[in-house]
Amino acid sequence: MNRLIRLNIFGLATVFLMASCNQNPASTATSKQILPLPTVSIASPQIENKAIYTEFHGISRYLQSVHFSSQSTGVIASVFVHPGDEVKKGAPLLVVKPVEISALENTGALSGQMLNSRDTVFSNQTVLINQVLFQEGDYVQPGNLLASAFKKNSLTALVYVPLSEVPLITKNNSCTVEIPGKGNITSRFGRKLFLADSATQTQPYVIPLPPSLMLSSGINLRVLYKTDEITNGMFIPRTGLLSNEEETEFWVMKILNHNTAVKVPVTVGCQGKDFVQILSGDLSVNDHVITEGAYGLPDGTKVQITNK
Repeated sequence: MNRLIRLNIFGLATVFLMASCNQNPASTATSKQILPLPTVSIASPQIENKAIYTEFHGISRYLQSVHFSSQSTGVIASVFVHPGDEVKKGAPLLVVKPVEISALENTGALSGQMLNSRDTVFSNQTVLINQVLFQEGDYVQPGNLLASAFKKNSLTALVYVPLSEVPLITKNNSCTVEIPGKGNITSRFGRKLFLADSATQTQPYVIPLPPSLMLSSGINLRVLYKTDEITNGMFIPRTGLLSNEEETEFWVMKILNHNTAVKVPVTVGCQGKDFVQILSGDLSVNDHVITEGAYGLPDGTKVQITNK
């Protein structure tokens, strides 16, 4: 019996020994997971001529307004206009029925001529109605403001220029005004207003706009003013530029040997919304820089390029 137990134990030990001998060391080495390479997009530097624009904030404003007042005491009989209406010169705005007529019209003592007696308020120029302050049936007195309007030809963009950039502005220089939903308008810088804002440290300038715009007052605008022009400059996409937190050092990740990302220090010039000018650095138009996926890559990292 004891001999049988010893044989079984010996047999099991033999099986385990054979299994361990048959294990392939190479298979355990290759079983380690190989991580995929970081994926990046690349672009080449371009030699271009570029106009450099400075962007300012503006607001649509009508600089001249018109007020229409009652000349008599009475009741508003008719209102012909509403806020936002364009009114031509000579068009009626409101009708005021004199108070005497209102008091006597139910007595039957009025003649036909007196019944038709009305004070009509006309517009003396082409305007855009801003406010109508009374409605039919309201009682008014002489001097009451009935309506206010903007002079149509007084539409402007008030542009707020930081005081530090005021020296850039030259009167009558051209600019581009971007108007939401209406495209771009080419205009020019006009006079500056002596109403500098001490809180924002800005100086407002007047930029004329065409009256045909029919633009509401108070619309936010973007004004582009050309401040420089670069000839044969080297530019890369803005997404390809990397920097430290203080933005005192700049670099790009350049591709070497088709798949190796190396750090290349650069100095930069003008920076636009979508581009950056490279003034110096080990770059040429034949190189490729990483434009997406470069953040956090160590120098010398192997990468996979997705937009070859």
